[in-house]
Amino acid sequence: MNYPQKNKIIVIISLLIMLVFNLLQRNWLLNTLVYIVISGIALILLNYFEKKRLEAENRIIDLNTALTERMHHHASELVNTVVKLEVSEEKYRSLIEHASDAIYVIDFEGRFTEVNASMCRMTGYNREELLQLKATQIIDPENLKAEPVTLGPDDLHNAVMKERRFVKKNGQVFDVEINVKRFTKDSVLVIARDITSRKIMEAGLKEAELKFRTLAEKSMVGVYIVQKGTFIYVNPRFAHVFGYEPHELIGVSSVDVIISDQYKATTTEHVRARLSGEVESVNYEVMGRCKDGSNNWVEFYGTRAKIDDEPTIIGSMIDITERKKIEEELRLSEQKYKLLFDSNPLPMWMIAKNDLSIIAVNHAATKHYGYTAEEFLSMTIKDVRPPEEWAEMYRGYAEEAPLWGNTMTTLHRKKNGSMINVQIFGQDIIYEGRLVRLSIANDITEKLRSEELLQKSEANLQTILNTTDTAYALFDKDLKVLAFNHKAVAFVRGQFNHDPQNGDKLADFFPPERFPQFVEFNQQVLNGQNVSYEVDYVQADGSKCWFYVRLFPITDSHDNILGLMLALYDITERKNIENNLKVAYERIHNHINRIKNMAWKQSHYMRSPVANLKGLAGLLKDNPADVEILDYMITELERLDEVIVEMARDAASHD
Repeated sequence: MNYPQKNKIIVIISLLIMLVFNLLQRNWLLNTLVYIVISGIALILLNYFEKKRLEAENRIIDLNTALTERMHHHASELVNTVVKLEVSEEKYRSLIEHASDAIYVIDFEGRFTEVNASMCRMTGYNREELLQLKATQIIDPENLKAEPVTLGPDDLHNAVMKERRFVKKNGQVFDVEINVKRFTKDSVLVIARDITSRKIMEAGLKEAELKFRTLAEKSMVGVYIVQKGTFIYVNPRFAHVFGYEPHELIGVSSVDVIISDQYKATTTEHVRARLSGEVESVNYEVMGRCKDGSNNWVEFYGTRAKIDDEPTIIGSMIDITERKKIEEELRLSEQKYKLLFDSNPLPMWMIAKNDLSIIAVNHAATKHYGYTAEEFLSMTIKDVRPPEEWAEMYRGYAEEAPLWGNTMTTLHRKKNGSMINVQIFGQDIIYEGRLVRLSIANDITEKLRSEELLQKSEANLQTILNTTDTAYALFDKDLKVLAFNHKAVAFVRGQFNHDPQNGDKLADFFPPERFPQFVEFNQQVLNGQNVSYEVDYVQADGSKCWFYVRLFPITDSHDNILGLMLALYDITERKNIENNLKVAYERIHNHINRIKNMAWKQSHYMRSPVANLKGLAGLLKDNPADVEILDYMITELERLDEVIVEMARDAASHD
């Protein structure tokens, strides 16, 4: 308790005593006793308060002592902390300076306030240059336009990670990943990492994935990926082989849906062995089951891999249904081969390519050449070829045989010594482990003789065609020119102004207005009819040339129509004569008509006097002496004479 407070208590007690004394002033004894009591109480209170004061002072002293000790302790700790902070600052700066990532600090206006060595190396600037720049000056303008830098006291309380495109001092643009966070109340700490290599890798991965998907999606081979026994990917080809869409197989068991029942156990074991790591890859054929319930044959190629630490099967599949059919057909064909070989009507043999020995012949060869089978098997092909052809023969057998569609023509010698022309069809095959050439020989001796005779006949025919006055042209069914003579050339040049060539199409130079009619005639000819007609062409001088045209079908020995023949003959002179005769006929006809008209007219004029004369003659017969009747007769006769004279004049005027 402090002294002012103590004085206040004494004053209060004194006032109380004075108050009591005033109340009891009539009794001095009582006053004395009361005074003594009150004084005692006051002393007791004073002692109590003094004790409390001393206790408070002692506590204050203790508190001051403890506070002093605590202040000394805190001062010591503060010194230690300052020392530690100095050490930490040094470590902090060393750590930042030697960090592999670029680290820098900027204020809210974007100015660099601190940069480390990695930042300098990454941007190509030195520390002094960077401290004169703003962060926006090292960011690609396009990137800055798309995503402006936002800095402010209320921003970046939480770390923000994003990607930026920085620009080096030399102008090179590169990608970085930055981590931005409020550092102090007026600065921002940024950690930047060059991710150019990562971007290249990501682009490569994306490109690889795109290539994989492109190849897989467009591939004609089925591609599949299996994890935990189910498909996680199939390409369209894989799904379509079994009649599904790709999404219908994703998540489906790789065995239950697409494998036929009799092959499920085998396929399941192959899948298990790869997923468990017992084998790395397998290749096997199984019978598949399509969505519609039908079966097909497929061949699987699968390799074990790991994707996301999960055992995975990546593989391909091809539809071998057609191959299986071919293999079955081949198996059957091998059974039929011997029968076909032996029963072929043309001579056939097999010749070993290493020594040209004959190792097999059919019955037709022995019959046509006169050798027995045993004799053939002891011979080489040289024994049936003339020596002058051996060099070419060696070259031919040293090379691979051409396809069956290609042939060669050579000479062969029969057992009786006669030479024949043969057409050889050859193919290299493997027979009983040996490379041999299977050959078929077609005797074309008679054919060549017939062709020679045909060539002579054709030469004679060409002589006839080129000396005739008729133009001839041969067309196939599509009206393509196959052959023509010189008269046809002259006609086409003169009438169509075209120089004809073999292979021309008639539609390319024939008058368009006449072509539909010719097509109609062509159809009649292809139906087996002969067609003939006359046609005229107007010449440059206005005159007309007339031609007689005949169309008739060309057939082979089996009466199959191969095309048509056109024969064209100039009939202009005949048509001109016919036209002159027609004009003369018309003139005569007109003259006759005029005569008829004139005769009718004059007969009308003559009919009246003649009728009168007949009547008068009858009257005169009855009255011979009637002079008046005679005068009338004379008058009518004169009229008749005048009519006849007029007819003569008319006839003379129409000549």
